[in-house]
This record gives sequence, structure tokens and C-alpha cells, in this order.
Amino acid sequence: MKKTILLLGLSLFMGACSDDDAAPLANQPDNNVLLLKVDMQTNTFEGGKELTFDDYDNFTIATSYIEPGDFGDIVLKYEEANAPIFEGTIVWNGSGEMTYPEALNATNTFATVTTPTPMPVATDIELVQYSDFNNYPELINYTAIWDAVANLQLVKEYRAANPTAKVNLFLYTPSAGAGNPVDWDWFVILKN
Repeated sequence: MKKTILLLGLSLFMGACSDDDAAPLANQPDNNVLLLKVDMQTNTFEGGKELTFDDYDNFTIATSYIEPGDFGDIVLKYEEANAPIFEGTIVWNGSGEMTYPEALNATNTFATVTTPTPMPVATDIELVQYSDFNNYPELINYTAIWDAVANLQLVKEYRAANPTAKVNLFLYTPSAGAGNPVDWDWFVILKN
């Protein structure tokens, strides 16, 4: 009798749980951030990564920067999600490396469009501020950076989904001191 009652109770419990409970809500758009790497000297698209987060109303990039004495690092976080977007080391008179994401998707994995996405107006482009001594050049060729990614299908989709969002630019300089600009890359950060 105890087994029958236990089995009946277990059956009722299992029936109360359904696959629908675990399913995501319908019509919920993904909350994604697109990270695109552009070589600083050649303005060539070198790969990227689409990152998915829980849904939040705002998108703020918070930074943590340890200035390199000999070694330093930089972390960009999606502040509301408390989750990384980018992490990299910085070496004085050497070269650090990107540690998050661990790898970027290759350029040939990104679908392209025949009509490039128009460049945002200057007020919609924002440099990621990470220190009082940001290592940004005095003259930035925003057009060349944008042209490197303007023909990507994801850029078109992100800009269409969130046309008023800022286009964030971050210059990763893994070498400092007598750093080598050949190692430096722009990261274009878009929010859908």
C-alpha cells in the first residue's frame, strides 16, 4: 500500500512538471552584443563574436583597467548583466593577449549584404572610456573602421533592431610603453 501511495504521489508530481515550463517565452528577442575586431593599421575586419545575455532594459559598458607597470589588463563588462564582453592582458614592452572571448569567429563565418549599412552619425559613435589616460589616437578614421564591418549581415540586423543604440569603439593595445601599433585592434561593439 505504501508503494502504491508513493507511486501515485510521484506520478502526480511528474504530471505537474511539463516541458512547457522549461521553454523560453515566445516572441522574446535575444539580448545580444556583437563584438567585431578591426585591425587598427589596415582597417581590415578580422573576426567577431556574438554574445548572448539575460534580458535587461539598459546596456552600459563598465570597465576595469589595471595600467601596466610590467603587466596590466583591461576588462569590459555588460554592467547590468555583470558579465564580461572583453578581457585582455597588457604587457609593457611586450604583447598581451585577448583572454575573453577565448576565440573569435573567423571572417568567413559572417554573412554579408550587397548594400553596406550606412555609417551612424558622429553623435551615435562613442569611445569606451577606461582610464583618465585612454590610449586613443588624436585622429581616428571612423569611416574606415565602419567600412570594415558595414557589409556584415549582423551589423545590418543590429542597426535595424536598435537604430538609436550607440556604436561603441574600443582600442585594444596589448603592447604598451614602446608598444607596437601592428598589434593593436579596434573593437566595434553593437547592441541589438
